[in-house]
Amino acid sequence: MKVAILSMQEVRNYGSFLQAWSLKHNIEALGHVCDFINITPGDQLGQYKQSRFDNVKKFVERVCGLDFYKRIYYFFRFRRRFDNEFFADLGVKVGEVNNNHYDVVVIGSDEVFNCAQKTWFGFSRQLFGEGLNADKVISYAASFGAADVKTMEELGVKDVVARLLKNFSSLSVRDENSYKTIKELIDVESLMHVDPVLIYDYDIHMKPVASFGDYMIVYTYPNRITDRAEINKICEYAHDRNLKLISIGHYFSWCDKVIVPHPFEVLYLFKNANCIVTDTFHGSVFSIKYNKRFCTIVRGMNNNKLTYLLRQFGLSFRIAKTPNDIERILDEDIDYSSVNNQIAREKERSVEYLDEQLRS
Repeated sequence: MKVAILSMQEVRNYGSFLQAWSLKHNIEALGHVCDFINITPGDQLGQYKQSRFDNVKKFVERVCGLDFYKRIYYFFRFRRRFDNEFFADLGVKVGEVNNNHYDVVVIGSDEVFNCAQKTWFGFSRQLFGEGLNADKVISYAASFGAADVKTMEELGVKDVVARLLKNFSSLSVRDENSYKTIKELIDVESLMHVDPVLIYDYDIHMKPVASFGDYMIVYTYPNRITDRAEINKICEYAHDRNLKLISIGHYFSWCDKVIVPHPFEVLYLFKNANCIVTDTFHGSVFSIKYNKRFCTIVRGMNNNKLTYLLRQFGLSFRIAKTPNDIERILDEDIDYSSVNNQIAREKERSVEYLDEQLRS
């Protein structure tokens, strides 16, 4: 079969790259030809409208500071590596319009159903299956993120979303909020599957990185870990244990080293880290995948999918509710035996789902 994935593969984000890589290679391993379809931008809605001024403001916020030259350097280095190297490695042609016919289009994973966020593509009906040249449309581990039925009603898109979701041959989501949202919208019980990163073995692609000695990863996005109490606790923990603080992708003056690695180097770094502090979904996924001691700070924008992920694997105790929790959580070991068994079961379920949907 000819299959295409419609996901966040154009986004400059390590998690987006690695989940797209996994989904594509899992589909190809089942004997299918697989391409990517890039997102067609849609309407900018309500308070989530993104203007050029928003991008300028975001850039200024990221580089403003006495060390602005370092911030600018890493900002553009991150973008250039994605644009010039990583997208090509993934097989993504940024900006390409793909109107080819496919037997099946798989939409997902991650926040493909989230119409309540400021993005360049806004509310794209295409992400809900409209206008796709395919015999069949399914989703895999999709998420509404922080959006729910009330939010969509306020934005005036509830009926449109409900109508489009009814056209899916099968709906797979990754978190409880997304399950409940689909149930409320169209009275369908969607299936639940894990992030593609958890169902793929990247070891043959993994790229070693020069040794840093003992180190602790800080995995976040610009302007996310800004609370001085959080920063102090992270720095104190690393200092007291003689760990270098390594920030992946983005510059923070309080980290010992900032690197912009290849996505497969990111996995190597996680696999060999002493511990991790993150406030992202995929930072937590990488930590779980490689059985690391980690601490997760949950933010409002990722609360639904992140808290569900940790609860799903019995790891809710890794959430730091206050900065004072960070040290205790990082020092607490995790018995990964049951987690790994569950991941193995979820991998089997996910591959079976894809195989069934792509054969029928």
